[in-house]
Amino acid sequence: MITLHYKKADPKDMDWAYQLFRTVMRQYIADTWGWDELFQRHSFEENIPASSFTMISHNDQDIGGYSLKSEADYLRLEMLLIHPDWQRNGVGTAVMEKLFSASQQQQKVLRLNVLKANPAYNFYLKLGLAIESEDRYRYRMLYTP
Repeated sequence: MITLHYKKADPKDMDWAYQLFRTVMRQYIADTWGWDELFQRHSFEENIPASSFTMISHNDQDIGGYSLKSEADYLRLEMLLIHPDWQRNGVGTAVMEKLFSASQQQQKVLRLNVLKANPAYNFYLKLGLAIESEDRYRYRMLYTP
């Protein structure tokens, strides 16, 4: 089992977080809408503040992060990013189990959106999330504790 460490991001961490977003998500976004670097950078900075981003590390190496926002009656996973070198090693599952635990403790459902072009959709299904709704580009998924 991999030992993961979590820490709230500092503003100085967010350039690294954006580069990880770019590495992980660029192809799926490009396949869905096309990639516009300036738009994506601005959107990331506006929607994913350091205050909502948690860094994930292993042996003092940053390997991922996630943005979780708490609403009145649900938690929203805005983004889960795991560096490709660390995908399929149990990191994503460990993070999701941590978020499921938070969902249970707070007695709130956990919601997320995933692009249809993103194979993470199958990962979320495997973990037991249900499709709540969908549009042309994405699935809205739900975990109910």
